[in-house]
Amino acid sequence: MDQSDAFRVLASADRQYLFYELVERGGASTVETLARQIAVRRHRTTSENVTDAEIDRTRVRLVHIHLPQLFDRDIVDVDWSDGTIRFTEDAEIDLLLDAAAELKQWPPEPRADRSLASHP
Repeated sequence: MDQSDAFRVLASADRQYLFYELVERGGASTVETLARQIAVRRHRTTSENVTDAEIDRTRVRLVHIHLPQLFDRDIVDVDWSDGTIRFTEDAEIDLLLDAAAELKQWPPEPRADRSLASHP
């Protein structure tokens, strides 16, 4: 993966959130946990207030769009039997972190925090 490809991986806010959440969790998580956390950030809410519908829509995007892209680039492995997602041994995490560091906002700030910060 070159730097341009790393930026393509991080072009989606959902993939940025997914990547960040995996880094924060030591490189492994589950589809369910990631769907909830990304829905919270995407919908500018809290874990307690995110709706099942928002989580379900996020899960669909993860399963059908974002995880396949990361899998095709050999960044993550997915065990569909238990929903486990983990970085591959060959994942170029440092290159992705370097690319992420060049983004305007990294680590991605939860949208709820930005919303609250802009309203005193």
